[in-house]
Amino acid sequence: MKLATLALALGLASPAFAAAPLSVDFEKDWGFSPEVGDTYAAEGVTFTNVLGLSNNADETFFSNAPSPLGIAYAQLDGSINTTAYMNVAAGVTGGLSFYYAGTDVSTVKAYSGLNGTGMLLGTITLASTGGYDSWTKTVLSFSGSAQSFDLTSTAGIAALDNIAAVPEPTSIALMLAGGALLLARRRRA
Repeated sequence: MKLATLALALGLASPAFAAAPLSVDFEKDWGFSPEVGDTYAAEGVTFTNVLGLSNNADETFFSNAPSPLGIAYAQLDGSINTTAYMNVAAGVTGGLSFYYAGTDVSTVKAYSGLNGTGMLLGTITLASTGGYDSWTKTVLSFSGSAQSFDLTSTAGIAALDNIAAVPEPTSIALMLAGGALLLARRRRA
């Protein structure tokens, strides 16, 4: 009985069980560049100055994307729209994985507060993939809980797809420990 109680406590303490995992795939028919904005607000994710894009019968804007129907990209006009963010109300701990394609070097930054405020938790440099038909998966690792990701420097040079939270190692360890304890308990019974 004590092992089962301990396993339950470990499982409930794990952030992996606390909320649904973050996953945004942009898989919808966006047409030509509408604002993503609050499209994923039900999942706790909002975007500022990030547009959705889908290929159409007249033009192919990208190819070989992980989610072939739609992608996202930051669009800044340089006068009014000068920053681009992805905000995650509940925060992301440990890391963020995503695919990108682009023509130049850019960066993505993780911050502890919304809209690029608070502490800078981590930065990743995205190398050119040579265009919008060659996609690379990467992980931005950081310590702490990030509520926003600054996509400003990706504007006009990188497309994004399949954004997901990466569970922190302690969450995985807690889940494995809880499972092992449950198995040990079943073997005894």
